[in-house]
Amino acid sequence: MVFAKHLRLIGDDFRRKHLNSTDELDHTIYSEDWTRMKAKLGSAKGGPYLAVHLRRKDFIWGHREDVPSLKGAVKKMHSLMKKHKLDKVFIATDADEEAEKLIPEMMRFEPSPEDLELFKDGGVAIIDQWISKYAQITCSSFCP
Repeated sequence: MVFAKHLRLIGDDFRRKHLNSTDELDHTIYSEDWTRMKAKLGSAKGGPYLAVHLRRKDFIWGHREDVPSLKGAVKKMHSLMKKHKLDKVFIATDADEEAEKLIPEMMRFEPSPEDLELFKDGGVAIIDQWISKYAQITCSSFCP
């Protein structure tokens, strides 16, 4: 899937500023022409962070059996961070402030009101996906 360049650039800027992650450092060089991307399998190392897609709010109501509690998810995040020797976690979530209290090392892309009006929720979701795809480890709400 190819995302809009202006959204990718915002995600790249966030990675550089907050996660010490660039295509050069992470060996994740991107080509505008995806048909010319010929990376050797296993050559990318990814950014020095864990990325988590943490679904909350209305999603939980339809998937109560499958989605861990917020405290359970935080415990799993800390376990993965320790296992992979990572000290930063990027979270794409609709969780409220409670998550920030439980995960002080958490980074989130939070658009300004003007950017949110311009990009809408869909654009912000694309930026979150772009940032997440470059992590050394990526996990969703269902991560075992």
